[in-house]
This record gives sequence, structure tokens and C-alpha cells, in this order.
Amino acid sequence: FFFQAEDGIRDHCVTGVQTCALPISGLMCGLMFGICGSVEAQQEGRPGAAAAVQRRAAAVAAADEEEEEEGPLVADSTVGYIDNPIVGNQFRFRYDSNYNARQPARAEFLWPIGGKRGPGPGPDTSVDYQDLAAYLELEVLDGWSLFGELPVRFANPEIQDNTAGLGDSNFGFRHAFGVTSDSVQTFQFRVYVPTGDGDRGLGTDHVSLEPGILLYQELLPRLTGFAELKDWIAVDGSEGIAGNVLRYGVGTSYVLVEECRHRNVSAVTELVGWTVLDGGSAITTPGPVTRVVDADGDTIVNAKVGLRWRFSADTDLYGGYGRGLTGDTHYSDMLRLELRRSW
Repeated sequence: FFFQAEDGIRDHCVTGVQTCALPISGLMCGLMFGICGSVEAQQEGRPGAAAAVQRRAAAVAAADEEEEEEGPLVADSTVGYIDNPIVGNQFRFRYDSNYNARQPARAEFLWPIGGKRGPGPGPDTSVDYQDLAAYLELEVLDGWSLFGELPVRFANPEIQDNTAGLGDSNFGFRHAFGVTSDSVQTFQFRVYVPTGDGDRGLGTDHVSLEPGILLYQELLPRLTGFAELKDWIAVDGSEGIAGNVLRYGVGTSYVLVEECRHRNVSAVTELVGWTVLDGGSAITTPGPVTRVVDADGDTIVNAKVGLRWRFSADTDLYGGYGRGLTGDTHYSDMLRLELRRSW
């Protein structure tokens, strides 16, 4: 059985107006997408049906061709942890939960070293922390955008007091210098500002600069690849501790379920890493006893897996899990939820 809407209902899968038949059966597709039946089936027996179907098919094809010429859209990128290479208008709300950060002062990437050496909180053996962050990006010129992000952090150290408040905000610009119908290459420059209270572990207490290159490539009709290479540079941090961290990642996404381009579910797998090029760290053992060590060469690699559900042309939801693969870690486990809207 079908429920048929008359002409004038806009289909979520295509550009243009068409009728739509909604199957009452088919629980999976009905719950996730509300799949529309074919136009041909709906128009059968109506005067001028063949001509109407042809006109609508031509309009849809023309719209898809125009969209392909403009290049991939923000919502076409299904990244979970790697930065999105596609420039455009978007708003994102993200929740991260990180567990067992055993060297939070490493290169002063998470928070500054404390005690006599710097402004950070006292020594700690491990920290769990959660971040809530709102991100806004606006395309101000063709291929150029400005962005900003404002986070709130909740820190739960083992030794120091639990705390919460505004974290370090960041802003910057992005330029898509290479765009084709199936690929994007983007330069990104980000500035981290110490708006978080460093002595409570809510920020780093110094400015950081981060230039980077982001890549997006459609590999097969359902398979997409992406990558990033960024250099995080601490400015005027604690001497001998704050340093330079190379950040890199590569990933793929595969469309598991697809009704149309604008309604699908993708599986996302990523490997991301950090290598300290210059800096120090503080290692605290029970007692507590803290010793400062050289962190040059410390390399951290994490595996990330997740699903991104695109449930309309401009809105999608991501859920993912990350796990440390190396002896050195920023955290042993991480959970992420993200809601994104683009236009």
C-alpha cells in the first residue's frame, strides 16, 4: 500500500517538484528515510504522464550536473576527527569525552605545566575531561571562509580538584585552492587563544598557531578518502615545555545505506597522529612524584571509528569512538558526538 502526495510536494532527494509515494511497509527504510516511490509508478495512467516524467528527470539531471560542477558540498564530507576539507557555510555542535590523559602537560598541548615551572595546575597522574564546543564557519568569498570555535571544558583530575569553565577558543581562515567535481585541497590557518583558565586546567595559558593542509578525494561511487597535515606551534609558553607538535591523519568513509545523495549512512575509519617535534613533559607517579622529561620525538597514534547519518540535504549527525594504539597517549579512549548543519 502507498500513501500518495499530489504534485507540489518537494522531494528531499532531488531538486524540483514531484509526487511522492510513501510505502507503509519496509520498516528499516521507512524509519530512517521515508523513501519515496518512483515517479513512473505514481504517474501511470495519468494524462501526459510520460512527458511529465521526462521533464522532471531532465530537471533533476541538470541540477545534479550543476552541483557536480561546483564541487563537493560541506555535507558531502563525512569526516569524524580529521578536519573537514570542504569550505562552506556550516554550524557544528560537538561533544567530546576523553579518558586517562596521563601527561596533560606534554608540550603544553592540553594544559600548562604547574608548580615553579609554569602557570598550570598541580601535578596529576591522570585526567578525564569533556569538551562542549560550538563552531561557526562562513564562506565570505568563493573558496574562502572564516571560522571560530568556542568550547566549554569539564576537567576531572585524579589528584587536583574537578573544575569546569570556558576553554581555549580558536579562529582562523580556510582557502580551497584546488577544487574539482570529486576532490578538494584546502589550506587552513587556525589561531588558539588562551581564553581558558590555565591554572585550573581549562586552557594552555598561551597562544598557539596551526597552519595545515586538508585533502578530500572521492575514490569510488561509495568510497571517499581524506587526510590532514597540520603543525601546532606554541607561542610564549613555559620554557622547555611548550613546543611544536606535528598533527596528521588519514581516513576513509564508505556509504553503507543510501536512499539518495542527501540521505545516507556512512561508516568512517581514521588514523590520526601527533609527533612532538620540540618540547617537554611532566610525568607524575603516585606519591605524587613528578619529573620533567624531554618529549622530543614522542609519537601518538589513535584509531577512530564511527558512523555519520545524513538525514537531510543540510543536516547530519556523527557518533564515533577513538582508541590509543601507542604507548604514548593523549588519552586512552575518546567518545564524540556531533551535530552539523550546512547551507
